[in-house]
Amino acid sequence: MRPPGPRAPGLALLAALLAAPRALAEAPHLVLVDAARALRPLRPFWRSTGFCPPLPHSQADRYDLSWDQQLNLAYVGAVPHGGIEQVRTHWLLELITARGSAGQGLSYNFTHLDGYLDLLRENQLLPGFELMGSPSQRFTDFEDKPQVLAWKELVSLLARRYIGRYGLSYVSKWNFETWNEPDHHDFDNVSMTLQGFLNYYDACSEGLRAASPALRLGGPGDSFHPWPRSPLCWGLLEHCHNGTNFFTGELGVRLDYISLHKKGAGSSIYILEQEQATVQQIRRLFPKFADTPVYNDEADPLVGWSLPQPWRADVTYAAMVVKVVAQHQNPPRANGSAAVRPALLSNDNAFLSFHPHPFTQRTLTARFQVNDTEPPHVQLLRKPVLTAMALLALLDGRQLWAEVSRGGTVLDSNHTVGVLASAHLPAGPRDAWRATVLLYASDDTRAHAARAVPVTLRLLGVPRGPGLVYVTLALDNPRCSPHGEWQRLGRPVFPTAEEFRRMRAAEDPVAEAPRPFPASGRLTLSVELRLPSLLLLHVCARPEKPPGPVTRLRALPLTRGQVLLVWSDERVGSKCLWTYEIQFSADGEVYTPISRKPSTFNLFVFSPESAVTSGSYRVRAVDYWARPGPFSTRVHYVEVPAPSGPPRPSDCEQC
Repeated sequence: MRPPGPRAPGLALLAALLAAPRALAEAPHLVLVDAARALRPLRPFWRSTGFCPPLPHSQADRYDLSWDQQLNLAYVGAVPHGGIEQVRTHWLLELITARGSAGQGLSYNFTHLDGYLDLLRENQLLPGFELMGSPSQRFTDFEDKPQVLAWKELVSLLARRYIGRYGLSYVSKWNFETWNEPDHHDFDNVSMTLQGFLNYYDACSEGLRAASPALRLGGPGDSFHPWPRSPLCWGLLEHCHNGTNFFTGELGVRLDYISLHKKGAGSSIYILEQEQATVQQIRRLFPKFADTPVYNDEADPLVGWSLPQPWRADVTYAAMVVKVVAQHQNPPRANGSAAVRPALLSNDNAFLSFHPHPFTQRTLTARFQVNDTEPPHVQLLRKPVLTAMALLALLDGRQLWAEVSRGGTVLDSNHTVGVLASAHLPAGPRDAWRATVLLYASDDTRAHAARAVPVTLRLLGVPRGPGLVYVTLALDNPRCSPHGEWQRLGRPVFPTAEEFRRMRAAEDPVAEAPRPFPASGRLTLSVELRLPSLLLLHVCARPEKPPGPVTRLRALPLTRGQVLLVWSDERVGSKCLWTYEIQFSADGEVYTPISRKPSTFNLFVFSPESAVTSGSYRVRAVDYWARPGPFSTRVHYVEVPAPSGPPRPSDCEQC
């Protein structure tokens, strides 16, 4: 599918957006962006998610390696341009089985852990590797010296194994981390005193260091309540700052990053406020950590992943996630003295939803366990929050100066309307100058179906370039909510193929075709943003060459007459893409394009009315100038039933 020819900028603008209801006597917001004023590098610190397997943790493989989770990770890995790159996973060491004892020697079976890490790598994802779990319950007390020594050997063996399996360049990107939330005392059958936790940490540190000094370790991954609460959190920082290493006797222990968990209680700004207060206290008590990177690797708007919330189903959640990112990149002035720009900000939302709440739990996808087919099967739908990660992925390079005002008053990021903007300089012939402006309209967890916010966006300072065009992408509930479509269909428990097609038609943002950018280097858009909504403006100069090839094309079975195609954009080389053209051939000779809406998500569910899916597939990228790249290597698919055995829901209610 190719974009329509460029349209003159004087035509009626964004008709779909303008169809929103009129704001009642509401003063317009003015958003100014200067493409000639770069402020600082914009590092994508938000590209992380996570999940926890259910009890019993000794059977974590049944969840982590289930077919449902394999599909889920395919969706996570399909966010364009590496929009999600890390999956922080609890209880990974429960995927290892052990024989023997710490005192007399231990041997390990890594089969399940190998399988899970292979699955992540297949989807071009990294593990957030929590050194959490006790293989076959062989570790019970970290004040027992033989167990501490054996733990160091296990960590070293594990790290060396995966360096050998995947290469140091890949494993050195992993964030190794301590046992999750130690002050919550979720250790299963392990006794973990403060001293035991410090011994455990030193064993983790020295075990990794023995494998390679390039491996990083952080922690404690917990709430950091004010002292004397959270004794293991504060005790670990005191130990790393002033304590004695269990193995070397040296003063102080390395801490490559400090991880904390601050959630929003339904408020976006509350996440940042808690981080600022905690980091300020850490820097006052432990001055050596003033420059240590800080991760908030559970920065969710609300605790309790499985708690059904209507706002988690639609664009309300998506817009709030973008708002939280913007607040961290542009802290409100009132909080500027303790500004925190974390090295990593993660939502813990890679769980699998369960009946009767397919959309309303804290997940990236909506899961339907369809039991009226033979055999039963599972279907996933992309929620708007996952699509929002694809919009965030278009931000890169350097942050641009941007300002939001209303009635002459400049507004900071703790308001309903906000903006993030970036510019990118070309890195090769398939690349070119581009700018991205991402607007959000968000009242946190509150949606206002009848309200629209008038906004005037003025972009200036755009340099001249060959074939300069702009594209807009809009995400709002009336047009981009599979959950809304599900409700209109009567909330079917087991949707039909046609009902799934209708819900999937609402997964992508509404795209306005490329238009020539004004020669003046200035553009003004007047729109009314639904509350909530996202609007992305993408300005691109034409690269010298068309897109590169699509790679890693795979076909995964869903059910009869439905197949999931997933691919990689790692060699495409351009972010100025209109769509991916997918072609199908029943005989492997004559290919015909599959008709679909424009989409740049690296995944597509083929569900033709004919129910014929056996055959060959190939995919290519098409850019804003209707130039196709080369086709992927074709993949041949023969329809087979998808694996069965849906996993149980997770028990981690407080995550």
